[in-house]
Amino acid sequence: MPIHSPRSPVLLSPVSVGSEERLLFTLNQAAQSLAISKRTLERLIAGGTFPVPLKIGRSSRVPREDIADYLEQLRRQRGDKVGTS
Repeated sequence: MPIHSPRSPVLLSPVSVGSEERLLFTLNQAAQSLAISKRTLERLIAGGTFPVPLKIGRSSRVPREDIADYLEQLRRQRGDKVGTS
């Protein structure tokens, strides 16, 4: 697995890294997976629309389930039936 410098872009698949599922996302990664900016995600968190990230030391991490739950909430608001395609 390559090591990325803080300035190099990180390419993400939706939930997997290699053969492992990603459980936690940085704020940047979570924002990318939602196709919004990090600042927009920070505003959603501050406004109580998106769950508060977990703190691990000084780092903030967003659980994969929080992203999935937020998307499900948006689908419900739009009127989609959750669990059907």
